[in-house]
Amino acid sequence: MKIKGTIRSKEVIILVDSGATHNFLYLDLVQQLALPLTTTSYRVMMGTGISVKGKSICRGVCISMQGLMVVEDFLPLELGNTDVILGMPWLGTLGDVKVN
Repeated sequence: MKIKGTIRSKEVIILVDSGATHNFLYLDLVQQLALPLTTTSYRVMMGTGISVKGKSICRGVCISMQGLMVVEDFLPLELGNTDVILGMPWLGTLGDVKVN
């Protein structure tokens, strides 16, 4: 499901993805908004089957969407045609989530 939201007054497209094990931000957006980064190291298996190495995390990013304020940590990566992916870390805050 895709919805519109904002980060620091910038409109973003948010994909809510129950198949995503983490929350992700489009790397160019992180740079545009000068979001603070914490150095770390990880690998992510993309939906295409390609493994991508990441080197930082954005902690405590505030996103406004549909009247809600979401504050989450995000891994910055090249995402393609979406700005934000809200995965299971955020979905888990909603309580039990059932996906068919």
